[in-house]
This record gives sequence, C-alpha cells and structure tokens, in this order.
Amino acid sequence: MPVLHDPVITLEDVRIRAFSLSSLVLEVMIRVENPNPLGITLRQLPFTVLYNQGDKQTEIASGDPGRTKIPARGSTVLRIPITSRNAALIGALASFLARGGLQVTIRGTATIDALLFGWSIPFSKTLPVTMAQVAGAVSPKETGE
Repeated sequence: MPVLHDPVITLEDVRIRAFSLSSLVLEVMIRVENPNPLGITLRQLPFTVLYNQGDKQTEIASGDPGRTKIPARGSTVLRIPITSRNAALIGALASFLARGGLQVTIRGTATIDALLFGWSIPFSKTLPVTMAQVAGAVSPKETGE
C-alpha cells in the first residue's frame, strides 16, 4: 500500500469582481496540488474570508467549491466566486477607504478522500486587496454595463 501525502493547498489570489455599497463579489483562487501516485477527491473545502482591522479579524464572506477530483501528481486551480452582503462589509469598506487597501485572510480546511482513507488539512493565507483592484472591478468594461 503506498504512503499517501497531504496535498498542498495554496491561495493563489483574491480578486474583486464587482463592488457596490451593498455587496462585494470576490473571486478566490485556491490551488490544490496532489503529489500522490493516485488521484484524490477534494470532498469539501469550506473557507472564510476575513479582513484584518488592527488586532481583530472580521468575517466578510464564506464559500465552499464542493467536490472536485484532483489527478495523480497534478494540480487544479479552483475559482470560487463569493458574495458578501453583511454588516461586516461596511466596516471593511471603511477600513479600505481609510487606508487605500486592506489585508484579507482566507482560512479553511480541506477534506480529502483517497481510496478508503479521508483526512483534513487546515490552511490560511493573508493577501492585500488594493485600490487598483477596486478601480478595475467598477470600470464599465469589467461590469459589462
């Protein structure tokens, strides 16, 4: 029986896709690399998007791409759109405008199935969201309006 290794889960990018005073649509890109000689199934990958405000982290949105097969010794980039329409968004926008950007943290746990085994892998990464990304998200060419 081969020894199974943990897949490598990395946050590739967070992009703003649409922006208004009542909602924020982000696209989260997560890469799952499978170093194993056999394919695995990503059963679930629930994650939370948080923004950093001083010492405090506040949830903006959450998501889960659902079930995905990852080929043997291969990798897949999951592009997951998520929308925030909650009160935390107002705080994030205020922080963003005051600083010209903000730090966003993605935190979650991947649940993996391979053969008769299943296990979980936690992950976390912080990335900046900049004013240039917002400008690109609200331009007419991006929104199609």
